[in-house]
Amino acid sequence: MHRACLCLLAVLGAAGLLLPAAPAQQSAAPSVAAVAPNLARLDQTIDGLDGPGFGLAYSEEGGVLAAACEGGTIQYWHRGEVLGIRQGSGTPNVLEGHRGPVTALAWGGTVLASAGADERIILWSMPAGKLSRKVAAGAAVRALAMSPDAKTLASGGDDSDVRLWEVASGKPRGKLAGHTDWVLCLAFSADGKFLASGSQDGTMRLWDVASGKQQGQAALPKPSEDPAPAILAVAFSPDGKQLALGAADGQIHLINTADGKLLRSLTGHGSSVTTVAFHAGGALLASGSKDRTVRLWTPANGQLIKALEGHDAWVQGLTFVVGGTRLASVGADRTVRLWALTPP
Repeated sequence: MHRACLCLLAVLGAAGLLLPAAPAQQSAAPSVAAVAPNLARLDQTIDGLDGPGFGLAYSEEGGVLAAACEGGTIQYWHRGEVLGIRQGSGTPNVLEGHRGPVTALAWGGTVLASAGADERIILWSMPAGKLSRKVAAGAAVRALAMSPDAKTLASGGDDSDVRLWEVASGKPRGKLAGHTDWVLCLAFSADGKFLASGSQDGTMRLWDVASGKQQGQAALPKPSEDPAPAILAVAFSPDGKQLALGAADGQIHLINTADGKLLRSLTGHGSSVTTVAFHAGGALLASGSKDRTVRLWTPANGQLIKALEGHDAWVQGLTFVVGGTRLASVGADRTVRLWALTPP
């Protein structure tokens, strides 16, 4: 952990590239359901996906959970299946439009954005499931993120650039250049002012969305002469004060956005951390890994709360659902698993 701290601070401090102060608090936050992560348990398994699952996206407003599948489809379930009131399967609701694996999803209002290895982004009108627009991305897309106001979509992929798109028209809004390898993950801050990107090049870059300028950078420690571990997942805490980075070396790094300092590194996964997500309350962090487990952490002290076992292959995506009372995960075992976070 000491070595990681030195590497992160060295890059952030260079040339004054410190991350900006956390966004100012907005109006009073909505109430968040109480959860008991120490009692978390597998509640439901939805199987029959069209190939391994590469990502998840959830609409709290519509109560719809969507999964990106290697077989080229997006499969989704309504609130009844998500709550376990009705048994879910991987076949009832299917969106088809990509020519190849669907690699990323992002939700904003009634718009679901999907991207794939076919170098296209598709915008869907939900819940009707109508294809609204196809956008040529210029390269295979590996990550998507939707701004909180659902007006801006960010994409990243094999061309090493982050691209911004206007959701209403599908027109490009600009390109954020700086990474030297694939862009693997993206996340907007809760106020939509900042965008974080993680890359195969082992760096996280923070961008001011309005100006398109880079505001900060963090690099993971580089062991010996090997390349720095890739950053596979990134998430802002709800208050914008922390960033969680999931790395290919199996660690999760928490960074203070006010000064760029490494707060702590969370160790426990036995393989690459592929996905991270903060609970809306901020006191719970979930992670998924190639070690086939989902883990729940207390970000304030880095303590592991519980390891959730059930997937038979890599865990590729996570999202909190139903007001944060459940956690959904998707894996290469072609299943979506729903974990209950409230007492029985």
